[in-house]
Amino acid sequence: FAVHQGRRPANRKEHPMQESTPQLDLSAFALSSHDSVHIVMPPQPVATDDDIDAQLFVYVASATNHSPIRSIGDLTDEWVKSQFDGISTMAELRAGIKQDLERQGMVAWNNTKFQKCSDALVARLEGELPADVVAANIEASHAQYEQRLKSFGSTKERYLREEHLTPEQFEEKLRDDVVFQLKLNAALDKMIEATGTEVAPSELTEYLSTDDPDAFLAEIEANGRMADAQRAAARVKVMRSVV
Repeated sequence: FAVHQGRRPANRKEHPMQESTPQLDLSAFALSSHDSVHIVMPPQPVATDDDIDAQLFVYVASATNHSPIRSIGDLTDEWVKSQFDGISTMAELRAGIKQDLERQGMVAWNNTKFQKCSDALVARLEGELPADVVAANIEASHAQYEQRLKSFGSTKERYLREEHLTPEQFEEKLRDDVVFQLKLNAALDKMIEATGTEVAPSELTEYLSTDDPDAFLAEIEANGRMADAQRAAARVKVMRSVV
């Protein structure tokens, strides 16, 4: 049950329950610490006038040969009114661009924060991953990639081209991701043990994203997977606390 989501193909919608794979024996692992992590973050993103001008230049570059738009200075309030619904001035357009840029920047900033916290947790883990568990999870991850790409109407070959990866680089990246995820899950499970973190069935959908909470709860109950879902949710709960 992965809570780390930054190492997969983007723009996907994943069900929080995954197929079963061999589980780690937590008694073979320990954490060097169970307290707060300490990370160093860059400043929170702020969009500058230059950043906004760079976005506005897209409109200049896409202007037709017969258009009077030749520079950013040619983008007037009248032009804004003719191009956009709901805004009528350049000041409003610039403010909207600034807001969008800073929102995008904060997503990246929070992803960086999550990754740094994950790295800090993995660095605490003591113990070796069994080769058979790693191999089984790599095989499962292959199947998940294929299924996800198929649902997007894509193929592995196309994905490799878009990501500029050779098959060998893909396999290496996949293995690195699987190993990292297994270590992170083990670290979170040890944190769950140390903190006594629990998630009641009624709280599951606060931590496991699903389009239809009632159907999800009915499904896991029918399949006897309530305990698995509670463990997955506890990992998310602990990770949120760490972050």
